[in-house]
Amino acid sequence: MKRQYKKLRKYLPVKQKGNLSRVSHFVLNKPFVKRDNIDPKKKFPNNEKGGLIISADFEMAWAWRYTKTNADYLQKGRIERENIPKILRVLDEYNIPITFATVGHLFLENCERGAHDWMRKIPHFDDHWKFTKGDWYDHDPYSNYKDAPEWYAPDLIHMILDSKVDHEIGTHTFSHIDLSYKNCPPDVADDEIKACIMVANNYDIKLESIVFPGGTWGNIETLEKHKIIIYRKRNEFELAYPYRDDIGLLVTTSSGSLEYDLNYGWPKEYLINRLKKYVDKAIRSNTIAHLWFHPSLEPFILENIIPPFLEYASSKREIGELWIGPMNSIAHYINRNKII
Repeated sequence: MKRQYKKLRKYLPVKQKGNLSRVSHFVLNKPFVKRDNIDPKKKFPNNEKGGLIISADFEMAWAWRYTKTNADYLQKGRIERENIPKILRVLDEYNIPITFATVGHLFLENCERGAHDWMRKIPHFDDHWKFTKGDWYDHDPYSNYKDAPEWYAPDLIHMILDSKVDHEIGTHTFSHIDLSYKNCPPDVADDEIKACIMVANNYDIKLESIVFPGGTWGNIETLEKHKIIIYRKRNEFELAYPYRDDIGLLVTTSSGSLEYDLNYGWPKEYLINRLKKYVDKAIRSNTIAHLWFHPSLEPFILENIIPPFLEYASSKREIGELWIGPMNSIAHYINRNKII
């Protein structure tokens, strides 16, 4: 059924894709839940019934340079710069801590040619991204955050660290690389994570979580080696309490994005209620909804959808039904209390 659904969507106009998504979401009673046998009273720190994790893929121009969508990667970086202060203000307003999964290169104040020569590079591929020539660092301007603000963001990282809310800064690899077993040799993955840890140390940040760029997945052994304890992964279900993979790392299931395609033509009320449904079902099923977004998201979403959704989530927390926190927080709770 899933294969047929994807095949049908591929040939539909945008608005009809949106209509199909609405119908399937209702008919199939989505979001789907991964059931478990864990005692519900042990799952959350204050005996909440469900949980919410929000993660931001903080990547700026690094994410879009090889994209097959032909997006303006420099403009994407500039939009993130404009949006980050606004995002932090709304998170402060509702006291919502999130995980900023941050591309390691953004920690740098400046970069000189040859600075990354010690790193082993990924081979060419035309798969998830269009990377068929040159080097993974071809677009690096070898400049600084004032002259090339789309590629470096130490000022924004300090802004996150100085926020009223205790956000987590996790990793999104050093250069927004494909970390899959298929495209990324282990030695390349090792250097990417090493580079992230080196620059994060300059901010006294301990990297404990990772979001894989582009929904890729792999090189889990490297993550364990460098003491990453939890990662976000797309699965066939959208709601789940974190579970362990084959080598013991915690997996938090990706529930979906906070930034729906506005070309679908969905009313604002539907967008908000659809997100609320994830929280409500997480509470009913004693699981966690893990929603994510790009800081380069559309102003309409940032101004009209996210604030009322966060207000709703905050109200559920206030009555003791919903735990809200970053990825490393739930991982520490699970490991400390030996939940699984």
